[in-house]
Amino acid sequence: MGKVFKGIGIGLSEEVLRELDAFATSKGVSRAEAIRASIAVGLPLLNLGIALNAERALTILEHTQLALSLLVERQYPEDVNELIDMALRNVREYHA
Repeated sequence: MGKVFKGIGIGLSEEVLRELDAFATSKGVSRAEAIRASIAVGLPLLNLGIALNAERALTILEHTQLALSLLVERQYPEDVNELIDMALRNVREYHA
């Protein structure tokens, strides 16, 4: 038996609704599933008291990744491919 969902009413601005629908379409999911995914990601952060600036966070992650990649490629070139393989395995295991 699958999950049982309870309906709620919610009002959204036209802009947010357009963004939500665009996201749902791009991922091939329903509007409701897009809302559930947004809450599943956002609510734990809110509970921790974290207000996340997504653009800043992604910029920091990308910068850190690029800096680390450059260091590894220069210092340990023989390990580069193995590290990429390990990273892909971790993504599949922990972020699928």
